[in-house]
Amino acid sequence: MAPLSGGPALTTLGTLLLLHATYSCLHYRSLATAADLPSASSPPIDVVVEAFLAFLLCLAGQLMCGPFHRVRASAGSGRREIVAPPYRTRDFDLFNTRARALAVAKRTS
Repeated sequence: MAPLSGGPALTTLGTLLLLHATYSCLHYRSLATAADLPSASSPPIDVVVEAFLAFLLCLAGQLMCGPFHRVRASAGSGRREIVAPPYRTRDFDLFNTRARALAVAKRTS
């Protein structure tokens, strides 16, 4: 599947929209502080909607930028499977503390 050509444009548009939402929120807060409005702690709803729309545009632009790569589920040649050593179990992580483990190691050495 070929990448769609609108990806970088959508990402740029989303970034510019997010910068505009940031500027709009800062401008609102400066006006609210000057007018002594008590509701200046939360941004106006249009800024929230604009930021959400900017996020969606950036997400769509990044998804459209390049081809998706296949996920290789099997360990191919030259790859080792990552396995925890037998002495590291969840029981050790949950019930023993580091101090206890260090005390046991100090007694054995």
